[in-house]
Amino acid sequence: MNNRVAAVLIAALAGAFAAEFVWAQARSTAPAQARAGATTPAQARAYIYGAFLTQAAPGILSDSIKLGPELEKRLNLPAGADSGKTYEALVALTDGKQLDVRRATDDEVSGYGMVPGLNLALPIYTLQAGDQKFLVQYDLQANAIPFVGQLGVRPLAVRPSGAAAARSGEFDAKKPSIVTLVWTESFDYNRAALSPAVRAKIDSDVMPKLKDFVEIRYINVNGHTDILGSPVYNQMLSEKRAEAVRDYLVSQGASAEKIEVYGFGKTLPIKSCREETGRRALIECLAPNRRVHIEVQGTLRQ
Repeated sequence: MNNRVAAVLIAALAGAFAAEFVWAQARSTAPAQARAGATTPAQARAYIYGAFLTQAAPGILSDSIKLGPELEKRLNLPAGADSGKTYEALVALTDGKQLDVRRATDDEVSGYGMVPGLNLALPIYTLQAGDQKFLVQYDLQANAIPFVGQLGVRPLAVRPSGAAAARSGEFDAKKPSIVTLVWTESFDYNRAALSPAVRAKIDSDVMPKLKDFVEIRYINVNGHTDILGSPVYNQMLSEKRAEAVRDYLVSQGASAEKIEVYGFGKTLPIKSCREETGRRALIECLAPNRRVHIEVQGTLRQ
């Protein structure tokens, strides 16, 4: 793992966990690619989210970071500003905003248009910060962000055919839309195996919807735990939960090649339960954190 990835991982845990937790977070359950040292698209998404959430990971930006012309004008950085100054200016725009990161849709990319520094061969993500949307490109080999632009600021691009592109984030009614399906389910305390209830919910809530897609771009399966227990143990437990869901999806007919799995351990809780004092009550309160999150993006049948 290079220094840039380590810096981003540290930032993803800063303020909430000690530095000793970082190496546990680095483990990914997309083994073939991740253990070979490459960054997966699912990891890149997590790194972008962590870097803007903690505001403490300037190393995520490429030394030769390029900004869209609308962002250059908005930030008004001095000529020759380094990536550290650029990072400070970017996180200032997202400070205090609710964040979300997902793969960018074709309409968002085409609506933004081609500008110097944007490479369509690299993965592109949409960073939602409150009511703002940023187009963020990630270089999986360099483990860095080489380009950031802002959606909805400058005029939309025109498609090569001469017809105006759909507004970023909206879709052309004349063609199938890229949609995202999100599903989350909780797990029993200290368990990774799928209960009959979880299997039944996947059968009823997820599998029928997968059949509605004419094309699936990707299926991300992310595992999480509550805050109880050591970081290393929770990292392993989150990975096992994600793997269990992936294996069940594949057994039910989902394409293994489209699925990426990742364990976040206890680094992204959605409920703190600080008011609970008894252990049993605390375990019950923390149940929403013991979860697997499935995100599917693809094109629906018309």
